[in-house]
Amino acid sequence: MDGRAGRAWTTWRWILIAGFAIVASLNLPGQVGFDSTTALWEGRHHVRMSWGPPMYSAILGAFDAIVPGTGLFAAASLMTTALAWAALPLLRRRLAWSGPVVLALVFALPQVLIYQGIVWRDVLFADLTVAAFVALALAARVWPRPGLRWSLLVLAAFALAFGALVRQNGGVVIGPWALALAWIAAQGRWRRGLAWMAGGLAGPLVLALALAAANPVHEAPDRNRSIGLRLLAHYDLMAALAENPARPLPRMAADRPDALEVLRREAPATYSPTRIDTLDWNKRLQVKIWRFKAPVMTAEWRDMIASDPVGYARRRLEVFRWVFLTPRLDLCVPLHLGVSGLPHVQKELGLVDGQRLQDPRLYSYTARWFQTPFYSHATYALLAAAVAALLMIRRDPEDIAVAGLMVAVLGFTATFFFVSIACDYRYLYAVDLAAITGVLYLAVDPLLRRRKPAS
Repeated sequence: MDGRAGRAWTTWRWILIAGFAIVASLNLPGQVGFDSTTALWEGRHHVRMSWGPPMYSAILGAFDAIVPGTGLFAAASLMTTALAWAALPLLRRRLAWSGPVVLALVFALPQVLIYQGIVWRDVLFADLTVAAFVALALAARVWPRPGLRWSLLVLAAFALAFGALVRQNGGVVIGPWALALAWIAAQGRWRRGLAWMAGGLAGPLVLALALAAANPVHEAPDRNRSIGLRLLAHYDLMAALAENPARPLPRMAADRPDALEVLRREAPATYSPTRIDTLDWNKRLQVKIWRFKAPVMTAEWRDMIASDPVGYARRRLEVFRWVFLTPRLDLCVPLHLGVSGLPHVQKELGLVDGQRLQDPRLYSYTARWFQTPFYSHATYALLAAAVAALLMIRRDPEDIAVAGLMVAVLGFTATFFFVSIACDYRYLYAVDLAAITGVLYLAVDPLLRRRKPAS
């Protein structure tokens, strides 16, 4: 390593350390939202009272058992991204000065400066996804050393398994990870690649099943475990009635005709493509919608999709537009600062409600970014696609892993066409963080020449 390269490495390390130290000082013990205070209570008591993923509650509970509260968890989540970014220069033979420069700039982004300190499962999922693909890239780098390679692959498999369990649709990233692994491992032999892809799919999925089975946070015996599917059915059916109140819904009409008439009257003024919460705010509609039998609602939902796929796609596209483009960011919870939750839950957990002294200044700083392209998932999706395209020109093994990360988060984003029920900005945070990581990786070595194979 020459003197200039050595100075670039030293600068990268100090920027990384200083940047994450600033993030920690501004946010720890973490900005804790309503969902996370509830999950922390669940993790401490090992019983669910919400509909969130139980693994997220279990992880919060595990850290809480070591140091009460969210501070240790927030620090560990932050460290996950810090270690992944620390590894990026190790993936290339050179570190250009563009790397430290871009690294310094990305710490100004609210998605790094503040979001990395928010205790949300969406942030944890993004951190784990980035870590899994960077670990795969490192494994590609050290492929001839089996011990180190397998250690990194196992680490990545655990990150993917946990990610699939803390975000309901997070398992979709396992497919692109397995495909990238197969490409790297195949070395021109397609049967070998297929075998590695099968292992890359099976490993994280088996781990996820094992971790879910060992989860100490359990359901109460009388809980409805399919509630998520029913809520999605509610949302899509109310969208259909808002569009056409006279739409035939024969199963619901046969089950509770009186309740259906209330839904027909209330849906047009109640349904919103921005979030499902508006259905809860209308008490008349809320009482009536839960009087239908669950099998009736889900069957009617399936029939509605099958009989009017174009209408379903049109309504779903509008919901997706809100979560992806956030046309009115103020309606889509662009940020969370401070601590919030049920008062009795916060009191029991020892969490102080409200914001800290620096939080208003953090919000004021972030608000300056709201109307810029840098606070838009569309911007980061385009960046992710561009990074993937550029890396496929060079196609070194490490490039395949990072390109796989870009494809994975774009695929994850696409799933919200089918499952989105709110436009909260955090839901697609993974595409922002992954795109930032991809840009950092390109900045480390922006030359697109393929590396010459070792002779």
